[in-house]
Amino acid sequence: MRPDQFTRFSATHIAGSMADCLCFGDPIRCQLGRDGRAVHYFRPGQIFAVVWWRRYSPDRQHRTLAIVEALPVNNAGRVLPGIHPGAAVHVLVRQCGPAGQDEAVDQLLDLIEDLKHRGRNPAEMPAAFWTDAAQELLLCQAPLESFDLEGVVCRA
Repeated sequence: MRPDQFTRFSATHIAGSMADCLCFGDPIRCQLGRDGRAVHYFRPGQIFAVVWWRRYSPDRQHRTLAIVEALPVNNAGRVLPGIHPGAAVHVLVRQCGPAGQDEAVDQLLDLIEDLKHRGRNPAEMPAAFWTDAAQELLLCQAPLESFDLEGVVCRA
């Protein structure tokens, strides 16, 4: 496949003020630029997660987490910062205020880490898993510590 047939995510980091980073995913290629920018390339159908973080002051920050799927070349997807071309969005949550407040982004990051701890690759989970998990977490149907990972996987 030619490079223009992949979905690209450009990760940017400016110390203390912003970070756009790959949370999980299995890129087929990653290029590191001299400016510190990393460009990750994904094949159509690959699922990956991105976190955008902005710090406005010590007590004011904004984080957004998206779990997306790379699309074939001519499929229209949702345009998100740093992702080109657009992608299919399965989860999009945001959180204002400091980390550790146990809000949407924190909870999904905890779930991702729990999957990794259990030996599961979050990028291999089906899209329906992420949609169901986000709905359960956001609707407070199940606290994270009692989250039925296997039940959600079976339903997805």
